[in-house]
Amino acid sequence: MLGDISMSRIVFDPWPGTATEADLLQLIERDKRLCELIDGTLVEKPVGSWEGLIGARVVTVLTVFADAHNLGAVFGADSPMRMKSKRVRLPDASFISNSRLPTSREPIFGLSPDLVVEILSESNTKAEIDRKLIEYFQSGTRLAWIIDPGPRSCAVYHEQTAAACVVDEQGFLDGEQVLPGLRFPLADLFRNVPRG
Repeated sequence: MLGDISMSRIVFDPWPGTATEADLLQLIERDKRLCELIDGTLVEKPVGSWEGLIGARVVTVLTVFADAHNLGAVFGADSPMRMKSKRVRLPDASFISNSRLPTSREPIFGLSPDLVVEILSESNTKAEIDRKLIEYFQSGTRLAWIIDPGPRSCAVYHEQTAAACVVDEQGFLDGEQVLPGLRFPLADLFRNVPRG
């Protein structure tokens, strides 16, 4: 159900299976804890300083490009999105096109972004990421970047069932049809990040 995640990431107050979106928002807003809501269970997102640096760079690149071309809005890791499954995910970075941006001030968007970005931490499991990809694409995502700081690569997905195209450190990330014209070196995201 939770994708083989470590028990240390599960929040036990409220008890697993009983948590609500209000509980999630309280943890995010008051306690500044990034969690996702999965079938009534709050699961902490793994965080690390280097992953945060990479995430900040992704948000910066996407925001500068999207704003310059008036394409939509970019969101950071503390922006909850409700999937069709009713689970609430917090991608590390995301982009929503102007035509899909919510018009209300609801604290949790009831949609999946056009582009989602997840930056892997050591405690992320393959099953966890696979489950997220399924939910993202079933909910309307068109492009997903799964960035792996270890090998300095990015797996690019266009649907959850298709094989990923893996871009290495010498390659470029492309906004494709989601952010047409965006193209930048993947290595830019890893500047000053130690190897290993």
